[in-house]
Amino acid sequence: MRVNSIEILGVRVDNLTRAEIENWISNLLDNGQKKFITTLNPEIILKAHQDKNYKNILNSANLNICDGVGVKLVSFLKGKAIKARFTGADLTRFILKLAQEKNLKVLIVAHEKSLSQPREIKESVKNNYPLLNFSVEYFSNSSSFFENCEVQNAQIIFVNFGAPEQEKFICRNRHRFPQAKILIGVGGTFDFMTGKMKRAPKFLRKPGLEWLWRLIQEPKRFRRIINAVIIFPFLAITK
Repeated sequence: MRVNSIEILGVRVDNLTRAEIENWISNLLDNGQKKFITTLNPEIILKAHQDKNYKNILNSANLNICDGVGVKLVSFLKGKAIKARFTGADLTRFILKLAQEKNLKVLIVAHEKSLSQPREIKESVKNNYPLLNFSVEYFSNSSSFFENCEVQNAQIIFVNFGAPEQEKFICRNRHRFPQAKILIGVGGTFDFMTGKMKRAPKFLRKPGLEWLWRLIQEPKRFRRIINAVIIFPFLAITK
């Protein structure tokens, strides 16, 4: 699918309403073939600006969704406003709900350094989606991982490595998930679900101030916040 889009620092951001995104995903899960989806925030686009290979990977995705409020703001300032922002956390919950309704097999590929352990992710997902057919697997860099029946039969793949590793992993290995309909990198989304990270209150999420909430929780993210809030908009508007 190619839709109306805007380019920010050389990265394609697809311009769809939330309803259009939801309909596209629902139709894909009913009838479609393997698709690669990304959720773009300022930090991801900045990394792509500094890494040509990563930029090419993002531009090869079938759907690039606006996640960060900074991306939406820059699109407006460039004269082609993005219609909607759809956060990775909200998108993940939407896809999990659909997977449960459609009885599709979900695989969550966990990173060994993630805040939430596979057991914690399993418990949280099970509590929220009790009828969902899913598994959580640590990735091991060996052929045995891809020979696992849980991997071979998965129809929806969530990868929580963080950017850019998760998108590079998907691009490199998408052909090794034979039944997959959707592959998507979701960063720390499942840490919100397990409670290891507290999501920003709605009154901060609505105006796009999640970054402030994350800074309060994790002061060590200061440099990353500066990149997203100051450096990204400056480069995106001036280049």
